[in-house]
Amino acid sequence: MADATIAVRFQEAIDFLRLRTGVTQEEWDALLREAGFAAGRLAEDQSDAMVADLLAAVADTMEEGGALADFRERYDRIVAEHGWSFDGDPGWHSELVFRVNAGIAQAVGRWQQIQRLERQRPFIRYVTADDHRVRPTHAAWHGVVLPVDHPFWRTHYPPNGFNCRCTVQSLNERDIDRYGFERTDPGHPALDIPPDPGWFGNVGVAGLALALERGTRE
Repeated sequence: MADATIAVRFQEAIDFLRLRTGVTQEEWDALLREAGFAAGRLAEDQSDAMVADLLAAVADTMEEGGALADFRERYDRIVAEHGWSFDGDPGWHSELVFRVNAGIAQAVGRWQQIQRLERQRPFIRYVTADDHRVRPTHAAWHGVVLPVDHPFWRTHYPPNGFNCRCTVQSLNERDIDRYGFERTDPGHPALDIPPDPGWFGNVGVAGLALALERGTRE
């Protein structure tokens, strides 16, 4: 993802990032914990103001259909303004910030769509990048098809780790039959494989909680 581009404007994802900039890290961590995550920052010494600026920069880049290079220009300016420096390769850290936050925003937006369309499309299929870089544990979930309200999605809805490229497909009965997918047996051993440490939860649930909370406040 050295020159990753957000090719399609994903309004739900952008809206989430805009909301996320309006809450403190402590408030977001609390929502993550409620959704099952072990909450944590990408860097412990970042201020809430700096995190908000970085999230806004990710949102701007997504809204403009920009690439990682575009975000990096904003990243360099933001960290300089806040007098913060990364103890390591700043290029690596800026890519991590972009990947993780864009990925989380897209996952939250996708979850909102899934919930909205549950009656018409009541199943979810887990999909990996299906290449040699996929982690064996994630590869075991490729092709899992379960109802939207199955407990598996409360703990294994992607992303399921740093730099996780997994996603999901929203399906109805006709889709399953047309593409020859198989519904996963609830006792399938792959369902018992845990996500990466710290990623046991559903960020979409946290995102919906944030939307509801902010909507109530405003």
